[in-house]
Order: sequence, then structure tokens, then C-alpha cells
Amino acid sequence: MKLDMTVNWIVKRSTLIGVAIFALAGHCPLALSAVDCEKLNASTSQEGDFITGDRAGRVIVGHGRLQFYSAPDYSCKMQGVYILPSEQVDAYSNYNGFTRVIYLGAKKGEPTIGWVRKNRLRANGVGIAPPQPVIKPEDAE
Repeated sequence: MKLDMTVNWIVKRSTLIGVAIFALAGHCPLALSAVDCEKLNASTSQEGDFITGDRAGRVIVGHGRLQFYSAPDYSCKMQGVYILPSEQVDAYSNYNGFTRVIYLGAKKGEPTIGWVRKNRLRANGVGIAPPQPVIKPEDAE
């Protein structure tokens, strides 16, 4: 009798743990499936909210290093690649709380392109292109 109660308790507990893991997997950024960072970067670079060249300039704000990611997902961290507050970048697009940027001040002389957390950027009023005229649909013909 005591053995049956112990087995039932273990089964119920295991079931509850399994249900909890299943329920959390849909809300956890590190859910049970792996992210294909290269594929995600390719698709989101085209799908994100485009930032026009005349509004591309951004400055890094906040405290501490700002991590670069190869795609807009926390599991796509670019190891050892980061930028410091007050550095300048040019932004391309926004997607899911991340912004795709290019950093031209790298010590190696080559630009760094990647995704950073959007909330650590502030527009600096500088762009990489002149303002574009607004074309109304009736003027396009």
C-alpha cells in the first residue's frame, strides 16, 4: 500500500513538471528548439521595419557594453563583439526589439554589421543620405 502511494506521488509530480516545462517552452526565449541564426538574419533583414538613410544615425546609450548578435535573437550572440556607450552606428532596420546596425569605428578597420538591442539606441539626427522627398500616390504616375 505504501509503495503504491509513493509511485502515485512520483507519477503525479513528474506529470506536473512535464506540463510546466511544456507550458513554459512557448514563453521562454531559450525554448527547446535551436535557432538557425543565419536563416533568421536573412529573413528578418528583409522583413524588419526599414530605417531610411537620412534617419539612420544612432548613438549607444545606457551603461556597459552593448552585445552584437548575428540575428535578432538572444541565442545568436557574436562572442566578443560589442560596442560601448556614446559610440555611433548607422541603423538599417528594426525587428522584434533589435536593430540591425553597422559600426564603422572598429579597431580592426573593418565594419561590424549585426543586431543590437533597440532600447540601447537613440537617434542622433545624422543620416548617411540626404532626406528623401515624399512622393504621394497621385504624383507617382
